[in-house]
Amino acid sequence: TLDADFSNPPACATITVETAPDGGFPRTFTIDFGSGCEYNGITRSGILIITLSDYFMSTGCEMVIERQNYVANDWAIDGSVTFVNQTTDANTPSWSRSTTSASYTSPIGLVYTHYDNRIVKQTAGFGNVDLNDNVYEITSGTHHLTRSDGNTLEITIVSPVVKAMSCDYISAGEMHIDGGLLNGNINYGEGECDNTAVYTHHNGLTFNMNL
Repeated sequence: TLDADFSNPPACATITVETAPDGGFPRTFTIDFGSGCEYNGITRSGILIITLSDYFMSTGCEMVIERQNYVANDWAIDGSVTFVNQTTDANTPSWSRSTTSASYTSPIGLVYTHYDNRIVKQTAGFGNVDLNDNVYEITSGTHHLTRSDGNTLEITIVSPVVKAMSCDYISAGEMHIDGGLLNGNINYGEGECDNTAVYTHHNGLTFNMNL
């Protein structure tokens, strides 16, 4: 969610924590990457501000991530992300995720604005500190992207999209993509950890993809 694993925070970032007067919540974490901080193969600068209303695994907790002059690998990223814990079964934690007033600016100045909403569920690995056995599903949601020239792209979840922390790629699920020449579905398979997918255009033509 934070584009980094902060269970082992980067030494080049400065992290500060503010708590409520009684030592409880809300709690605000400020992660300052300064003018450049390389971590996990990504060079970041600027600041992330993360505010928690309660423990993240508590039902009803709201976590808001705000960006200040935040840049990742020369892409400027603006806007905030809000997670709300919607867990009803303790064995399968779930969260809603929504993005507002967000934009990406490419190294050559192209601007992409976007908003999205989705439901994310953790289906494996809950209850231990080993992140490698975690598995997440995006069970529903849409993502809308608009380029500075007015072109748009919308992605909608058709069947749950599965991402295991032990795999670099999405391993299952299907999304519908609609924008410009693209109007069809991308199928990621049935659970194999590989970099392949199949795009099926609305007219029935299929194309193999390497991710």
